[in-house]
Amino acid sequence: MLTELHVIALVGYGLTGAFAAAPLLPLRTSGTRLPLVVCASAVTVHFAALLTYAWAAGVLPFSGLGPALSSLGFLVGLLACAIQWLTRERAIALVAAPLVIVLLTAALAVGLGPEPAAQAGGAWFVLHAAASFLGLALLAVAFAASALYLVQYRELKARRFGAIFQLFPPLEQLDRLNHLALMTGFPTLTLGIVLALGYLGLGSQPSRLGLGHLGWGVLSWAVLGIVAAARMSGRLHGRRAAIGSI
Repeated sequence: MLTELHVIALVGYGLTGAFAAAPLLPLRTSGTRLPLVVCASAVTVHFAALLTYAWAAGVLPFSGLGPALSSLGFLVGLLACAIQWLTRERAIALVAAPLVIVLLTAALAVGLGPEPAAQAGGAWFVLHAAASFLGLALLAVAFAASALYLVQYRELKARRFGAIFQLFPPLEQLDRLNHLALMTGFPTLTLGIVLALGYLGLGSQPSRLGLGHLGWGVLSWAVLGIVAAARMSGRLHGRRAAIGSI
């Protein structure tokens, strides 16, 4: 049942991307709201799959590579669905849907078995994982907005005003979305790092795996902090900000 729900969600995300890309094809049969409806359906099924996992395993889907990838994919899909609903723009699904598909495919490939020992930190671990996954999902949104920005920028520079120009949002909107995702994603990831320190501090002898995990997290946090600081100071915007975010 758990695998079947993930497969259904995987198909739903695939259809979301296909319907979002339909205006780029000669046969334009996709309704304006159809990608949003399909995306919402896929996110709902994905959420049901995560609930089924939590019920069967007795732990939240945060520990173990497979469940963690699935949870991250769910958050990316949820944010993409929310952006479509708020902006009435479907283009975000062109990047977000393939990202979720990759995450879900990897989750199914490595298996959805839990690692209960990783949740020995209790509430500390749960809060750390939730904040970290949300921060990463917001940074994935920044990546998606940046990719769309660079494609739209290239279309405008080449004076091509075809299907891509009509489908993609204006550059200003994509830049604002990138800025908002970075300005919210980096503090959220920072909170995840701080909570990780508390989680590892619960053990008298932190494992090498835990310290290595934290080390990579701090390194990623530092690199992303440079980009976020440059955006906040106004030194990085537009095309340069899109390249930096990617």
